[in-house]
Amino acid sequence: MNNKPPYRFDLKCILALLLLVNSYVHGQEIDRKTQEYRPMYHFSPAKGWMGDPDGLVHYHNTYHLFWWGHAVSKDLVHWQEMPRPMKEGMGFSYFSGSVVVDKMNTGGFGKNSMVAFYTKHLPGDSLPETQAISISNNEGQSFEYYQKNPILDINKVFFRDPQVFWYEQDKSWKMVVSRPDVQQIHIYQSKDLKNWIFCSKFEGLGAKNSFWECPDLFELPVEGSKKKKWVLIIGRGPNRVQYFVGDFNGKTFVTDKKIADYLSFGQGVKGTIFEDFEGENSKWPKFLEDNDNKASGATDYLGKHYLSTANVSSSVFRSKSQAFTISTKAINFLIMGGNHQDSTCVNLLVDGKVVRTTSGDNTKVFKWNGWDVRPWMGKKAQLELVDLSKDTTTGFIAIDHVTFSDQLSNQHLEHALWLDYGPDYYATRTWRDYDNKNGLADTVHAIGWMGNWDYAGKAPSKWGKGFQSIPRVMTLRESPSGFRVFQQPIPQLTQLRDSGIRQQLQLQGLQAIKNFKPEVNSYELDATFTAGTAKAFGLNLFVGEGRKLELRYDPQLGELTLDRRNCTNFTTDTAFTKSFAKKYAVPLALDNEKLRLHIFIDRSSIEIFANGGEKVVSATTFAADTQLGLETFSEGGNTTLNIQAWKLKSIW
Repeated sequence: MNNKPPYRFDLKCILALLLLVNSYVHGQEIDRKTQEYRPMYHFSPAKGWMGDPDGLVHYHNTYHLFWWGHAVSKDLVHWQEMPRPMKEGMGFSYFSGSVVVDKMNTGGFGKNSMVAFYTKHLPGDSLPETQAISISNNEGQSFEYYQKNPILDINKVFFRDPQVFWYEQDKSWKMVVSRPDVQQIHIYQSKDLKNWIFCSKFEGLGAKNSFWECPDLFELPVEGSKKKKWVLIIGRGPNRVQYFVGDFNGKTFVTDKKIADYLSFGQGVKGTIFEDFEGENSKWPKFLEDNDNKASGATDYLGKHYLSTANVSSSVFRSKSQAFTISTKAINFLIMGGNHQDSTCVNLLVDGKVVRTTSGDNTKVFKWNGWDVRPWMGKKAQLELVDLSKDTTTGFIAIDHVTFSDQLSNQHLEHALWLDYGPDYYATRTWRDYDNKNGLADTVHAIGWMGNWDYAGKAPSKWGKGFQSIPRVMTLRESPSGFRVFQQPIPQLTQLRDSGIRQQLQLQGLQAIKNFKPEVNSYELDATFTAGTAKAFGLNLFVGEGRKLELRYDPQLGELTLDRRNCTNFTTDTAFTKSFAKKYAVPLALDNEKLRLHIFIDRSSIEIFANGGEKVVSATTFAADTQLGLETFSEGGNTTLNIQAWKLKSIW
């Protein structure tokens, strides 16, 4: 019983309190608006570094977001930043991980305790990374370091990012954790959160280069059915997230055969294979193959063989394919090797002359490249592999899986299933629901870090470094080559909509969007284009001061491009500009002759959900606050545009 006398407020006290609250709220609002580039409805911390999202749990009607800082939300839209919960000055870095709610006290730390799992990273790059835990008995407000850490140590320098979840079928905890440098995901299990037994490892599919990080394993519902499938997502550094769909029995994750065949052999790739170098009906008279992965170091080719000059001893090498008639709009191929335009390249010859040429990117990673060959439809042509380089390091070129197609595949990415085709979406994690009500167990919410390790440390901000994407809802749809992940913005974001417009426009040439003049680049667009006779159409965003971000779609080639080579006013850092100022391509077919782009703009970022979430493109932009223009265009013909646009309110 509280024996203290009740507090007594008179009218003056109440008014003073309201003024104080109003001043505080509007002070924060003004502060954020005056902080250049700072997002208005994406979560970002008040200060300090923000990288991978960690510890995503829904408990007692509250969503928790950790990055070893901490924020909470009731709706995944409005966030309250909490005090940092982890012990400071521990002599190590808290690397990425997860949080569980131990409702049954399996760990002996108390019923409903929160247990944080993270990678304990000691100073220096030669010491092993280990998995450790800290415990909270106040719903994540603070965590106490477990004195018997580490709870998992395999004596490897790189061993990180544990994601832990409860598996009801055998009533045990599961952990997926990465061996990043050897591109493996390990699966462990435990009954008490402290003692872990190795179950299996996953490797050998998808993009098999660079670091594999931030794994997550969860079930996704299949649209139009009551079925669910397991999905494994893996970050491929520095800035991509790939996924795999299959089955999980509590110990082993096995990819579906259709997915495995697509990833390993390219079965289901759009188009007709001209040459895959697998030994039957060869179209390349001078056939050189190099499939010894250990010797060559090459990764991400399809099948067992490819054409390479890596072992050619001659200083002059040219090899031509058989002649063929160009009968499709595009020629796509996987390529790797030296970036020497004139000396290590693949050429397209028409009438004996080079009309298209492509080099590698100075890596041994095969990536999709392609050519628009519409100008030479019906003509006889040949492909030519050329190696005239004297560079002993990158003086080679290789090609694989040459395909004739009506869809251009020029995204310069490995053959994998990508969650996002933009340059700034990484370390995706999903929320785990511990309330088990309101159908949340059947709804998978995900979020990712909007950053890229190529330039994250150089990105401009006077506040903390980094911010999160908008949360997404994930589902599966079945395709001829296996299940695919579709993503949509969470519906709760509609509560931020302020004034808006709805228009239908007949486009020809360039024109501004009328009656929509946002005062700040914080808005939502829902644009549906009907192709018509146009050769290309799209949107120019962040227009102003001689700059813009262009979204351009070619309906004949089925390609969407995002061009941010001239969108930011931050040009003082040469290293940042070199990594940032690029153009990105996404293979995307029309859906019943329509292209729908659902777009979220938030000062320094853009997120595009194309054709109902079939493809997603996320990018930071860092445009000036004065770049408020919005244009649409149609080239070489007519296009119909149905557009809705809303200004979005700040969540702060």
